[in-house]
Amino acid sequence: MSKIKLKDDIKRDIKTLDKIAGDIKEKDNSIKSNESPVEDASNKILMSSKVLAKEGIGYTRHKGSKEFKKTIQRVKSLRRNRKVNKDYKRNIKNTKRTIKKTKETKEKVNKSKNVVKKSIDTIVRSVKATIMFSIKIIRGLIVAIVSLLSAIIAGGWIVLVGVLTIGIIGILCSSIFGIFFSSEKENPVKMNEVIRELNLELDNKIQIIKNTNPHNESVIHSNKADWKDVLSIYSVKVNKGTNENEVMTINEEKKNILHEIFFDMNYLTYEIKKEEYQSTSIGALDYSQIDLNNVNLQDLNEKIVLHIYINSRTKEEMINKYNFTEEQKKLFYEINDDKYTAMWSNVIYGSFSSTGEIKDWKQFGKEWSNIEIGNSGYTIGKIGCLTTSISILIKKSGVPTYNIQPFNPGTFVIALNNAYGFDSLGGINVYAVTKIIPEFEYIDTINLRGKSKEDKLYEIKKYYDSGYYLALEVKGATKDAQHWVAIDNVTNSSILMLDPASDEINVWEKYDWTKTSQFIYFKVK
Repeated sequence: MSKIKLKDDIKRDIKTLDKIAGDIKEKDNSIKSNESPVEDASNKILMSSKVLAKEGIGYTRHKGSKEFKKTIQRVKSLRRNRKVNKDYKRNIKNTKRTIKKTKETKEKVNKSKNVVKKSIDTIVRSVKATIMFSIKIIRGLIVAIVSLLSAIIAGGWIVLVGVLTIGIIGILCSSIFGIFFSSEKENPVKMNEVIRELNLELDNKIQIIKNTNPHNESVIHSNKADWKDVLSIYSVKVNKGTNENEVMTINEEKKNILHEIFFDMNYLTYEIKKEEYQSTSIGALDYSQIDLNNVNLQDLNEKIVLHIYINSRTKEEMINKYNFTEEQKKLFYEINDDKYTAMWSNVIYGSFSSTGEIKDWKQFGKEWSNIEIGNSGYTIGKIGCLTTSISILIKKSGVPTYNIQPFNPGTFVIALNNAYGFDSLGGINVYAVTKIIPEFEYIDTINLRGKSKEDKLYEIKKYYDSGYYLALEVKGATKDAQHWVAIDNVTNSSILMLDPASDEINVWEKYDWTKTSQFIYFKVK
């Protein structure tokens, strides 16, 4: 949607609309019970435009007005020449009939004008009353109104409808619901970019804790606040429930407000322990410290472990902290409702045009390929084979993906970034997967090193046949040689895959079986 700048005169028009709609009850009694307010209003406006075009303006312009003018000229001519003939009475009769028909046509036009105006007023009332809409419906309404304008230009009342149209758009974009347009590509500063900046700042704070506390290993325990909660608080706090400030666009002042809210809701604590430690990160390792050919991934070692906790305050705590009024609370719970999940996804993750079939989910050459994994400096295209494979397994399993819509490797990685799901090298914290997709639970990692081809096939098939979802490492997991694929099917003689890096489907026709090193597996709860 194009960026909308509200000029002073438009703002005055909006105030006028507010005054008109001020006495409207919370719900319009004229709206059918089995239709949403906006669907009903949209139907009315489309029907009205058809009536107007077909019965009103078309007849007046092309038939009624021409006959009327022609008859009047004939009558004037007859009167001027004082000619009376046998057709005179018939002409008078025709003239009266035409005048009557023209009056009826004008009445139809006026009736159509009133119906259309009433329809547009209904839209305004509906938007202000319940705002049960989606981005597509909003855009559809605007398209419908534009179509209506084309049909009524000849009516001479385009200004009225233009003001109403601008007012409807203004109501949407200047209200708290303007947040749903804050990541649109036309915006100079996009909300999803600001989200990434704040995530990076949080990571920098974590890095300071790491740098100032000697340790062998560090573990991040993330209970980070949901971005939907953060942005809902932000929208109400900026807008104040009175349309004083729109939240569709972002400037430095608004960024500072969001910064304050984000770090009010998320705060860090840490502790240092001497304990046996087993890494939960998979997919990227510090190869200068470990040789996977000689060390079992499941070996435990006593180390000094730095535990860093990302703590969060609840939305209820934040509502109380900022002393929201009852009206602000109502607005918060409305915009935070799950019915707006798809729109929140657009704000938080940005726009993804399509997801396609999972067989086409590759780490290279896609719209998500340049998304950075954590703060590793590497992208999905560079080291995203495991995250792409896991996203394929999640989609294949059919579990709900909740706030991640549309779900694909790109939005999956962004969701993991927001949940602090990667270590500094880009290794994925497999437990973070379950945090953002609760029904898809990580179970364990199975080491296949040193086994025969038959034993590897037997082990993989056993877990696959038990209903688990497997991601398989196929290049040995040594330095500069690591690649993961999603298991698609396992037979008595072969393993079929969905490969993020190729269109091949047979694992051991594409990759050397001796380098099949390990697999991780998940189950659907």
